[in-house]
Amino acid sequence: MRTKTQLGQQRLKLADGQAPLAYLWTRKLGEVPLYDPAAAVKMRALPASAKAKMERRRTCTECGQVRAVILHGRPCQVCLDRARRERERLTARTCAGCGAVRERPYPAEHRRCRDCRSAQVQTKRERVAAWLDEVTVCREDGCVVRVVTLKAARAYLAERAFLLRPERPDLPDAGLWAPSPRRCPPHAEAHERESERRRAENQAQREREREERRAAEREAARARVQWAADALADPAVVVLDTETTGLHDTACVVELAVLTAAGEVVLDTLVNPGVSVPAAATDVHGITDAMVRDAPRFAEVLPALTAALAGRRVLIYNAPYDKGVLRWELTRHYEALGDPAPAESAAAWLAGLDVDDVMVPYSDWAGKWDDYWGTNRWQPLDGDHRALGDCRAVLRRLAEMGADVAAPVS
Repeated sequence: MRTKTQLGQQRLKLADGQAPLAYLWTRKLGEVPLYDPAAAVKMRALPASAKAKMERRRTCTECGQVRAVILHGRPCQVCLDRARRERERLTARTCAGCGAVRERPYPAEHRRCRDCRSAQVQTKRERVAAWLDEVTVCREDGCVVRVVTLKAARAYLAERAFLLRPERPDLPDAGLWAPSPRRCPPHAEAHERESERRRAENQAQREREREERRAAEREAARARVQWAADALADPAVVVLDTETTGLHDTACVVELAVLTAAGEVVLDTLVNPGVSVPAAATDVHGITDAMVRDAPRFAEVLPALTAALAGRRVLIYNAPYDKGVLRWELTRHYEALGDPAPAESAAAWLAGLDVDDVMVPYSDWAGKWDDYWGTNRWQPLDGDHRALGDCRAVLRRLAEMGADVAAPVS
């Protein structure tokens, strides 16, 4: 029995309606049908031009023999193996030192002529002698006291016979030679005293740095507490919050509130975003399309918002998010006005604000460290997800931070 491919190699093809006699299961191809070659019919004979083309594809470019495999204009494996053996024979007859070629192969262990081998061995002996002179005397400058015997040093090398091969240019680092302290007793004692002194200095330096870090952390903690207390007492401070159609870059405002540090409402309004409020956003803040249908657009609220924020310190919980929302709404507003550079105009409007982010100092004040991020975890605001309620929640967080303004921070 043959596969369809095997029948084709014998210039046979399936007869009309010829069914497989069996199936061969393979891991790669699954079930492969097998056919009876006696029931197959012969293919039409190939023309001479096709045969010649097929023969050229299987002809070696070196020896001219027609092989069983397609060569694609490359030498056959027989010629490749022959060339490789010739290269190996030439390499064996070429000196690795001077490159001289002779009839007989050089010794395989070093593959060098007599002169090159002698020079290699002499160089190795000189390196070994220099190394022995270095590792057997005290390592301190100017000291010639022998601290290790030559016998011990040679034994160390003998245990590592691979280091003694003349073709290796390297030797073990004398400063890292394990069997020897490499110092005479007086220098060893002086070195130990110096090491103890340096260890004590390093320990003292680490303690100073640790205390400086602690002092800096205490000062930063006091500054955060004072910052929160000052913000609550500052009449120029307002708190801003927005509710939106989502968390994406093109989310639109559906509610906006501005509150003074004393709790006075400066601005609190729903905003018609001009788009449908997604159900996922409604599940968070509870604002529906029906609630904002008759609300003013952002362009109508913008004058009041600009007046509420002018000359004020604006506190926002997670300021980058709310500034991004305002940037998008301002860009849409300036585009509608026909501004030639709406993004630049929006950036200029935002640049006129004095904005402080409350989330980062509050999270640092809470001090819930995250080893993965290497910083304090951001703390939730715990507001009611409405603009005015979240503004009041920001004031509560500031009150928590500033409550200990008169107490020492440990």
